[in-house]
Amino acid sequence: MTTIVLVGVASFLVVFAIIVKARGGKRKKPEKWEKAQIVKRLLALSEREDMVKGIPRQQSVSQRPTPRGRAAAASTSSSRTARPA
Repeated sequence: MTTIVLVGVASFLVVFAIIVKARGGKRKKPEKWEKAQIVKRLLALSEREDMVKGIPRQQSVSQRPTPRGRAAAASTSSSRTARPA
């Protein structure tokens, strides 16, 4: 009688372990906003590290302010072609 109970408990534990492993193995794909938060944190950490090392901060191309006159002229001019970067 006890053998049947022990076999039942062992079978339950095996099935339970398989179910837990199957559900826990799949990782949720991060959302866009979660990725953006991670990138912002990494950038902040990198900038802090650079400040500690004494490396001057460099602005990326997208962060540089554009003079208003040049930006307006570039957006309205159809005869100009885009320069390769």
